[in-house]
Amino acid sequence: MKKFLFSVVAVLLLVGCMHDNLDQISCDATPHGKIRNWAEDAAKGRLMVYLADGAEDLNIEGLQLDVEPLLPGTKSAEMSRWQLVHFDKSLDLMSVAERIAESSSVEVVEFDLPVKRIKSESLPMPEHRSVATRSETYPFNDPELPFQWHYHNTGALPDGYDVNPQYCIAGADINLFNAWKYTTGDKRIIVAVIDGGVMVNHDDLKDNMWINEAEYNGQLGIDDDMNGYVDDIHGYNFVRGNGNITADDHGTHVAGTIAAVNNNEFCGCGIAGGSGNGDGVRLMSLQIFQGEDSCYTYQLAQAFAYAADNGAVLINNSWGYDPGTIASDSQFEAYDSVLKEAIDYFEANARLDGVIEGGLAIFAAGNETYPEAAYPGAYHKYICVSAMSSNYTAAYYTNYGPGCNISAPGGDASYGTLLTISSTSTDRYGYEYMQGTSMATPHVTGCAALALSYAVNKGYSLTNEQLRNLILTSTHDINAYQTGTKMFYDFNAGEYYEVSLLPYQKMLGSGYIDAHKLLMQMDGTPCLYFQTGVAAELSLDEYFGGGSKDLKYTSLSISDEVREALGITTTPTIKEGLLNITCTKPGVGRITVKAIVGGQVLGGGDKIGGMNVEREFEIVVRGAVAENGGWL
Repeated sequence: MKKFLFSVVAVLLLVGCMHDNLDQISCDATPHGKIRNWAEDAAKGRLMVYLADGAEDLNIEGLQLDVEPLLPGTKSAEMSRWQLVHFDKSLDLMSVAERIAESSSVEVVEFDLPVKRIKSESLPMPEHRSVATRSETYPFNDPELPFQWHYHNTGALPDGYDVNPQYCIAGADINLFNAWKYTTGDKRIIVAVIDGGVMVNHDDLKDNMWINEAEYNGQLGIDDDMNGYVDDIHGYNFVRGNGNITADDHGTHVAGTIAAVNNNEFCGCGIAGGSGNGDGVRLMSLQIFQGEDSCYTYQLAQAFAYAADNGAVLINNSWGYDPGTIASDSQFEAYDSVLKEAIDYFEANARLDGVIEGGLAIFAAGNETYPEAAYPGAYHKYICVSAMSSNYTAAYYTNYGPGCNISAPGGDASYGTLLTISSTSTDRYGYEYMQGTSMATPHVTGCAALALSYAVNKGYSLTNEQLRNLILTSTHDINAYQTGTKMFYDFNAGEYYEVSLLPYQKMLGSGYIDAHKLLMQMDGTPCLYFQTGVAAELSLDEYFGGGSKDLKYTSLSISDEVREALGITTTPTIKEGLLNITCTKPGVGRITVKAIVGGQVLGGGDKIGGMNVEREFEIVVRGAVAENGGWL
C-alpha cells in the first residue's frame, strides 16, 4: 500500500487506499464495468453513485437505501446526477456496489475514500538567528520581512545568519517588492485554502479572513444564509461537518504566505496581504484535516463546490496523491471522477463579476523527487507547482518532469526554508520555518491573487484561461541553474548530502514565477517591434517565461491578411525560443504562438503531459526602431 507523501515538513496524503498496481486495473475489472475504484479503506455504509441521464431515483430490490444529492443545490446538471447512497454499515461494501451497478439507472459507482495525511513538522530556526536589521528600505514595517528571502532576495542575508553564500543568490525570489508598487491586494478577491484549518484569530491573519456576514450577524445553530452550511463564518470544517475551524500549522502557514496582513508591525508579510489599510485579499478556510482525522472524497468535492458557490475565485491545494499512483489523465478521470468533476465545477462556476469568469485551482507537484508531478496537479488543465531554493536550484525534494508547469520558492534545508506564521509556535510573533511544494504553491496562488487585485483596480476583466496563461508565462529561466551538483543538509540525519541537478533541466515548467512581470503582462497585448526589411531574431522569454528556449512550440499562426499587410514572404519560425521573422512593409498585425508547458506532449487520455499555452502578439513594423524597443 502506497502512502501519499507530500511534504518534508507537512506531508499530506489523499486517498491512501490507492493500489500500487493501479495501472493494471481497468474500468472493466468488475462484473459490471461501472465500479471505478475499490472498497479497501473506503467508508462503510456509503457509496457515491452517478445516475444515468434521466434517472430520477434509485431503487434496488431487497436493499434499504437512503439517497441524497452529493452536492445539494449545485448549478451543474452533471454534478446533480451524483448521489450519496447510505445503507446498513454491516453489509459488505463490494456486494452492495455490485448490486447497485446492476441497475440501469446507474452509470458509475465509486467508493468513498478517505483523505489522509502524515503529521506535519516544522524545521528548526537557522542557527545564530538574531533580530533582523534593516540595511535597506523595506516597503512595510513587519519585523520578519527581511528574513522572507522568497519575496525579495538581495543575496545578502540579515545579520545573524551563518550560511554559505552559495545558498542565497540575489534575485532568487518572486520579485514581490516591485509588484507591490502597483498593488498589494484587494479585499474583493477571495482565496480558498483547502488544507488543515487556518488559525482565523491569528493576529497576522484575522483582518484578512473572509467573513460570511449573514452567518456572522446571525444566530448560532441556524443556516442564516440558507446555503446548506450552518455557522460557516470563515469557511467550513468538512471533517466535523460544522463551521468551527480549528487551527492547523500547515493550513495556517499556507494562508500566511498568501495573505498575512502587511504593514502592521507584526510578524511577516503575505503576498496579497494588503497595505495595512484593510485591503488585503480575503482567506476562506476549507478544512479537510483535523488532528488525526480527515474527510472523505465526497466532502472534498463539497469543499470545491462550496468555494465556487460562496465567492472564492482561487483555490490553493497543497496536497495530492503519491506520484505514480495515478499514471495518466484518463485514469484520473475514471478513478477519481467525483473529485475531478468537482474541481472542474469550481473552475467553471467561480466568478467575480467584471473581474474574472471561472476559478483557478493551483496544486503542489509533490515532494518525492519523482520525475512526474503528482495528481491532481499533474492533470493537464490544472496549474502544478514545483519548488526551488534560494539559489535558483531545484529544491532537493521537489517532483519534476511531465505535469510540472511552473516553479516557485519552496525552501531547502540548506538554508532556504520559508518563514511565515504558525498556529502553534510559542515565538513572540507566532512564526516558524517550513519547506515543500506545499510552500511553493501558495506563492503562485498569492501572485494570482495579486493579479486579480490589479485587475479590479484597473478595470480589467479576465477568464480563468487568460489568467492561467498569464501566470505560466510570467516566469524567468530556471534551467540555466540546474547544472553540476548541490549540497543540502538533512536536519533529521544531521548530515550533508550531494545532489545532481542535471535531472531537473527542462523539467520544472516554464520557469520561476515573477509577480511584477505578471502584473505588467496584464496591461495589454505585448507588442513586438521590428524594422522594415531587417531579418529579426527575438527571444520569447518575456512572453513565454525565462525558459522559453526549452518549450515545445506547436504552432505560429499568421493570417493571410497580416502576411500581405506586413510583407511577410518567408514563413516565420521559432527555434530554441527565438522568433525569426522578416517584414518588408510598415504596419501592424496580430500573430498567435502556441507552446506546451509541462512536457513535450499535451496531457490527456492515456498520457501524462503538459498544457497548451497560447499568446497573442501585436507585430509593429516601422522604418526604424528605437534602441529601447519603442517608437522613435
